[in-house]
Amino acid sequence: MAVPDTNTCELPSEKYYSGLNNVIKAETSDKFCNTEEKLLSKYPILREFCWKLESNLQKLKKEKLSVDMNKHCKYLKLWSQYNVISQIESKSTIICMGFLYSVWESVMDTLKVSSKNKCVINSFTVSTDYLMKWKEMHDYNENYKDLETKFNSNENCKEKYCKYIVDIINVYNEFLHVCAGTNAKRCPEYWEDFKNNYSVASQIELKCKELYDELGFYKLSLFGSKIAPKADDMRKMWRNVQGVTNPASLLNPMKPPGGGNKMGLPYLPK
Repeated sequence: MAVPDTNTCELPSEKYYSGLNNVIKAETSDKFCNTEEKLLSKYPILREFCWKLESNLQKLKKEKLSVDMNKHCKYLKLWSQYNVISQIESKSTIICMGFLYSVWESVMDTLKVSSKNKCVINSFTVSTDYLMKWKEMHDYNENYKDLETKFNSNENCKEKYCKYIVDIINVYNEFLHVCAGTNAKRCPEYWEDFKNNYSVASQIELKCKELYDELGFYKLSLFGSKIAPKADDMRKMWRNVQGVTNPASLLNPMKPPGGGNKMGLPYLPK
């Protein structure tokens, strides 16, 4: 299969996050970010996250006529959470996110822009694993239209998109159970949109079957199917109810952060 061109295969959410990462440092960044030297000394990457966050918030003032504040702030919140969760050790993620949240509030207090209430940062009482999955839902809502068009028109992007859809299937099947429970706080505000837009992912899944076979992805029933991953590819397994998991985790199960059964499958609320 041909190597995909990064720009050609880039999805809308990827393009937006790239813009957040490539921001120019604002003159005021040090003022807001050099307030917790002990924490910043322990996690130097946090300083970079901070000045990028501050600089992107400053754009609301400089480009208030062209920036969709609600969209920009939603992306920025997810970008901040993702960077901390993925690059800072788990025991300190809450502290580091709290630091960025405090910087966010301080910056917004100084900006003289209308509708600042659209850019309020809120903390959530859910696990970091859920926050990452919320991001996947949000991003899919931004991507699904382009995904449908590009999948059908660009063969070079097929492998990337098929792998992406596997993750979407996983999130969808898990949250069908989560959001059917009584604790609505575990579902993001855009869950219903995600559910309504899921049909595109379901259609693409059918078109990816041949590629999944080549990559060693295949379905596993939760009701007695034999676990037999291909010897040449132990990376992932396609599940028909819960989505995707890693075959190695089934052979050497670990307890999931949010609970789960002995097979290492996601916890299902009662």
